[in-house]
Amino acid sequence: MKTLLEAIDDAIRAAIKNYDRGDTTPPVALLWPDPAGEWQPVATLLREEWGLPIITLGDYDPDRWQGPAIYIRCLIEGTLPGTGLPDNETPVIYLPGHSRIELRNIGDCPEPLRPLAELQYRGAIWSHRNGRDWTVAGFLQAHLGIATATDQETKEALRNTVGKLCSEPVRSIQRHQPLNAAYFATLIHPDHRKQILLWMNAPKEEKERMGSEGWSLFWLTCKTDYGFDPHTEGVATAAELLASQDQRWAQVWERYREYPQAYPNIPKLLRSAAMPPLPMFRDSWPQINDAMEEALRQALLGLQDASHGEASQEILRLEEEHGERRSWVWADLGESPLAFALQHLARLAELTGDFRFGGTITEQAERYAQEYWKADDAIVRALAQNERKEGREAVTAAVRALARAWLEALATAFQQEWLASPPEQEKETRIPPQGEVLLFVDGLRTDLGHRLQEQLARAGCTCSLTHRLAALPSITETAKPAIMPIAGELAAGKNLTPATRTGAVAQISALRTLLKEQNIQVLGDNDDGDPEGRAWTECGNIDREGHDKGSELPVILDGELTTIERRIIDLLDAGWQQVRVVTDHGWLLLPGGLVKTELPPSLVAMKKGRCAELLPDSSVSLPTVPWFWNRTIRVALAPGITCFEAGKEYDHGGLSPQEVVVPDIVVTRGSPGARNLVIQTPTWRGLRCYITVEGAEGYSVDIRLKPGDPKTSVAMDAKPVPPEGDVSIVVPDDSLEGTDAMIVILDEHGNTAAQRQTTIGGE
Repeated sequence: MKTLLEAIDDAIRAAIKNYDRGDTTPPVALLWPDPAGEWQPVATLLREEWGLPIITLGDYDPDRWQGPAIYIRCLIEGTLPGTGLPDNETPVIYLPGHSRIELRNIGDCPEPLRPLAELQYRGAIWSHRNGRDWTVAGFLQAHLGIATATDQETKEALRNTVGKLCSEPVRSIQRHQPLNAAYFATLIHPDHRKQILLWMNAPKEEKERMGSEGWSLFWLTCKTDYGFDPHTEGVATAAELLASQDQRWAQVWERYREYPQAYPNIPKLLRSAAMPPLPMFRDSWPQINDAMEEALRQALLGLQDASHGEASQEILRLEEEHGERRSWVWADLGESPLAFALQHLARLAELTGDFRFGGTITEQAERYAQEYWKADDAIVRALAQNERKEGREAVTAAVRALARAWLEALATAFQQEWLASPPEQEKETRIPPQGEVLLFVDGLRTDLGHRLQEQLARAGCTCSLTHRLAALPSITETAKPAIMPIAGELAAGKNLTPATRTGAVAQISALRTLLKEQNIQVLGDNDDGDPEGRAWTECGNIDREGHDKGSELPVILDGELTTIERRIIDLLDAGWQQVRVVTDHGWLLLPGGLVKTELPPSLVAMKKGRCAELLPDSSVSLPTVPWFWNRTIRVALAPGITCFEAGKEYDHGGLSPQEVVVPDIVVTRGSPGARNLVIQTPTWRGLRCYITVEGAEGYSVDIRLKPGDPKTSVAMDAKPVPPEGDVSIVVPDDSLEGTDAMIVILDEHGNTAAQRQTTIGGE
C-alpha cells in the first residue's frame, strides 16, 4: 500500500519520463514551482528518504544541493565536480516562493530566478496539465481523488502537517475525506496505538528514536493503559496480547489492520508467539491462515480429474469454508491469494453449469456478449490472484475441471452454426465524424471491454458498449485492417495480410499513410492532436503479452486496462468529443494448454495456432471458411478449442465467441441520452470569450481548468445558453492568459454534456 510520499515520488518521476517524445533529447531538469512554499517538507523527504535528486533554490548549502540560481546552473551544466548528483537521473529544481508565471514572463522574471528561466525550454515543468502550479490540496484531489475542506483553518493545518501526512498510506487518507483541520490535528498528537506497533516492529530502533524521556512516557502508558511492561516482558508478550484483541488491545489491532504493511516484522512475531489451543480470534494468527491456504491448495489440486458436477460441488463447499479469510488482515498482506481466487472459481462453477448453446450466430453472439463473457472474466480474475507457480497450478486444475468441457461445447456450437449459415462480412469504410478518435487496442476481448467500461464509468465517463463480429480468420494481420477507416482502400494480398491498391503489403507504415491521405490524424502515444478533426491512435499490449505469458497474462491486465483508461481520459481532457475503442479479435485462454489437432504441413501455405491458409487443391476434414479479403482462399480452422500447435495456453485465429465476438466502446464526457451538442470555434477578444453552441438551449456554459470540477471554474460566472446559442463569458484573472482551459456545456443537473479545449485569451 503506497504512502502519500510514494505517490508524489511516482508523479514526479512520471513527469520526468513523459516529456514530448518528439524531442530529440530528454529534459535537462524538471522545474518544480511552489509559490506558497508549501511543498518544502515534502521536497526534503523526497531527497533524504527516496533519493530523488532535488536541487533547491535558496541560500548556499551545497551539502543539501541548495543554492542561488547561478549555483544551480553550474550543477545542471556539470561544471561543479564532486557534487554527488547521480549521472543517470534527471535532477529536479525546486523553486520555493516562485511560480510558473514568473518563469514564463522572462522580461519581468525576478532577478534571483532569471538565470533559470531558459531551463523551461530545455527542461520540463511539474505542474497541472492546465498550467497551474501544483498545490498540495490540488495534487490530492487531481491525482488521488482526495477532497480537502476549503476553510482557512484546514488550509493552515494542511500546510503545517504535510510532512507527517506524507507517511500516511493513501488508502487510509482516502477513508477520512473530505480532509479537515480535525483530521490533520490527529497527525501531530501522540498515537499510543501506533507507537506500540512501531516498537513491536523494531524495538531497538524505536526506543532509540523516542529517547529517554519519550521511552519513559511510553513505558508508563503501556503499564497503565495496556497492562504490560515493555521493558521486562518485551515484544513476545506484546504479540500475544495483540492477537488476543482483548480490551484496549482490540484498538491496537484495529490500528494494525489500517496499514499492516507499515509493520513488516509483526507477522513474524505472531508466528513465533504461543498460540492458544482454541484461539478466540482466528484471524489474529497468521499460522492459521497459512494452514488453511495450504489445505485449499491441496483441495484444488485434487480436482484435476473431477467431473464438472463434482468440481462445482467441492468449490462451493470450499467457498463456505474459506470465504471469510478474504476479510482477514493476512489477505491485505497478500498471503491469501487462493482465497481470493476461490470467489471467482465459485462464480465460474455457477456460470459453466449453463449449456444453453445453439441458435443463430446473432443469437449466440448476443448471448455471449450479454452473459457468457462472465465465465471468461471469472477465469482471468482467478488466475490473476496467484503469481506463484504453486498457486497457479492449483487454480489451473480447478479451471480445467470447471470450464474445459463448457468452452469446447460453446465453441463447437458456434462453429457449426457459422459453417451452416455464415453471416455476411463485407469491407466497409467508416470515416469517423469530426471530434472522434478511433483508439485501437489489439486483443481487447469482450470481458476486458466490460472491465474497461466499468473503470471509465467510475472515472466519470459515459460509455456505450456494443459488439460486432471480427473478420476471419481472427488474427491481427486480417482483422485489424478490416476495422480501420481505410478498409475500402485495401485489396487481397498474401499470407492472410491484405495489400494496398498499389500492391504494397498493408503493414503499419502503409496503413498510416492511407489514414493521413484521408485526413485522419495518426496520433503517437503522447499526442493529443487537433480535437476539431478526426484521428486514429493505438494503445495497449494485451495481445503481445498474451502470446508471451500465456496463463500468466491475467496478472498484468489491470495495468494494461489502466493505461488504456488514462489514454482515453487524456484525449477527452484534450477536447475530443468522443473516443471510440475498437479491436481486431479476442482470444482463447485455457491454463494447462489447448489440445493439439494435427494438420499436415503439406496441405497448407501457412499455418498459425488456430488457423491455416490451405493450398488450392488441399482436402481436409476440418472446418473451413473463406478469407475475409479474398473469398477464393480457404482457411482451415482448429475445431472446438483445439490448436494446430502444441503447448499453447493463449491463442486466437479460430472461430469461437471468445475470438470473434468483440466489443466496440464509445466513450464521452456527457450524460446518457444527452443532446447532440456542437461547440463552434470560440473567439477571444482580450479575456472575453465569444461562443456559439448548437442544441444547448436551456443549458449553461462555463470555462474550467478541469472540465469535471466546478471548483476549477475561471469564469466570472456560468452563462445560460439562449435560443440562438450565442454566449460571451469573461475570465477576470489576467494572470491566466495563455493557459489551456476547457469550455464546458452543463446540463440542467450541472453535469458536463460537452466540452472543447481553448486557450484563455486566444492562441
